[in-house]
Amino acid sequence: MKINFIGIGAQKCASTWIHRVLSDHPEVNVYPGKEIDFFSVYFDRGYQWYERQLNDIGKTKAVGEVSTSYFTDSDSPARVFGYNPDMRIILSLRDPIERAYSHHLHEVRLQHITGKNLTFEAGLENNPMYLLQSRYSLHLKRWLEAFPINQILVLFQENIRDDPFKQSRRLYQFLELSDAHHSEFINKKVNKSQRAKYPGIENFTQYAGQLGRALGAGNFVEKIKNNNWIRRLRQSNVVDLRQIIPSIQPSTRKHLQELLADDMFELSRQLGRTDLPWPIWKSLNDNSVNKA
Repeated sequence: MKINFIGIGAQKCASTWIHRVLSDHPEVNVYPGKEIDFFSVYFDRGYQWYERQLNDIGKTKAVGEVSTSYFTDSDSPARVFGYNPDMRIILSLRDPIERAYSHHLHEVRLQHITGKNLTFEAGLENNPMYLLQSRYSLHLKRWLEAFPINQILVLFQENIRDDPFKQSRRLYQFLELSDAHHSEFINKKVNKSQRAKYPGIENFTQYAGQLGRALGAGNFVEKIKNNNWIRRLRQSNVVDLRQIIPSIQPSTRKHLQELLADDMFELSRQLGRTDLPWPIWKSLNDNSVNKA
């Protein structure tokens, strides 16, 4: 049995929630950690290596993984189709400007951007991927060239926040699973924007986890992460980044709205929608329609 579903991102758009509400469904075998990154990074390791990352691959109805690098990677759509043309694809999106800001918090947490100036504006100037990853229609176009739209489920983080039960049902139904299951993770918030007080501790744990997964010990890594002592240690070593990093400046927000307006309009066309759950985009779309 081939792997038959993947979560492709986008980054900072509730992919962890998707992974977790699938992880305890009895009909699902999902990679215990996230980010196998096979189709984007480790494609040279071959299908056997990829399938070996999931245990008992033939014993469940849905077998898959979640790697947010796939959405923006130009090679991944064709590679996924070559592996399994019947693949079910789960895409999660959120307000593209809020996604970019969350991306910035993530980069600060990982210490990819350091120094005294940790504003979003400094990060935006430093890292072109903040904006590029929020150009959803650009990346979705490649996936739609490889797969029909009925094989792609699009979830919005805002809808997950407002009604997680309904969105979990949509997810289960898309994968043809029993939607009677109620995940223990359904109402839990994940991936809060936090930074380590003592980076050395967090860096070591992340490196050990990445090494373990690369060696095929993903299940063991997850058991260690869920150990109560390890969990308490990591929780005591965090500070909320939103208390440190200023909000987006109004002029920056307006500039990004203008830059992303055409992309959002195209996204609505790709999805066959007349609206998106982002009020700022709605007003820009109205303007675009009036100009047409």
